[in-house]
Amino acid sequence: MARGLMFQSNLPKAYWTYAISHAIHLINRCPYEIIHDDPPTLLDLKVLGCLCFASIMENSRTNFDSTRKGVFIGYKARVKGYIILDIETREIFINRNVVFLSKCLSL
Repeated sequence: MARGLMFQSNLPKAYWTYAISHAIHLINRCPYEIIHDDPPTLLDLKVLGCLCFASIMENSRTNFDSTRKGVFIGYKARVKGYIILDIETREIFINRNVVFLSKCLSL
């Protein structure tokens, strides 16, 4: 599953650990319906490698920029936020306020 995610996302091989974490997240969602007799909500699932825009904190924001353009690379365990790879700086950061686009991006 992780190999398929890497192929689909067009991410460099250096980010394979994020593909494995994403695959584990997807696999762990499968038995939810069996355990709880209720289908899981799939609204929080995002496409690995999709383009996204994360908001910048007010104290770091200038007049002209309010978002950072990035690539979604995963979920952070026990944190309400997404792991984002900044396209310009190649910095990896976690942000909660993110707008996702459905198309994938190649780096």
